[in-house]
Amino acid sequence: MSPFLLALLLAAPQDQSAVLDSLAAAGRALKTMKADFTQTKVLALLDEREQASGKLLLEIPGRFRWDYTLPQESVMLVRDGIFERYFPKTKQVFRGQAKGDADLLVGFGPGAEGLSKKYEVTLVGDEAVKGRPAWILDLKPRPEQATSSLFKSIRLWVDKSRGIPSQTELTEPTSDSTTIRFDHVVVNGHLGKGAFELKLPKDAVEVQ
Repeated sequence: MSPFLLALLLAAPQDQSAVLDSLAAAGRALKTMKADFTQTKVLALLDEREQASGKLLLEIPGRFRWDYTLPQESVMLVRDGIFERYFPKTKQVFRGQAKGDADLLVGFGPGAEGLSKKYEVTLVGDEAVKGRPAWILDLKPRPEQATSSLFKSIRLWVDKSRGIPSQTELTEPTSDSTTIRFDHVVVNGHLGKGAFELKLPKDAVEVQ
């Protein structure tokens, strides 16, 4: 396909169903993903911003790992329904049942196929994220899902060529919001043995 025709396809108007179909197809094909991420949290009441960044690993189904490098080193791991967070500086580890953590990666994997069942979905336009064209979808939990959702609304920037989110914005009931941008994305690459194992020093302390 010529670059001119590809540009026309990327710029062509899409209806909401077509964007959801693209997201669902990419979700079915997704097995693993690794990316750099940049996270910005806005505290609405204080009008303050908190920045974080690091690397993400994702494996379908239900495994993901966030390795934070800034503002301090830490690891957040979800595997088989169990949540772990480790802070090397203090050697503290927190564990528990994963509840709602998967919402951080809504739109990735097989769950992308049923978004319209869980959310009221609206296509609000398009916008480039770091130079990559993306469709913007607004998600609002349906009334029967509202009480179990951590967020009152989610916005997805769906990469037009990959069909997966290049950026997400998650807004809490308090109106605090977290925006996560994914860069240098590699889909279905090899993640390496032990990618989802948390290696702790012998003197790590588990905090109850």
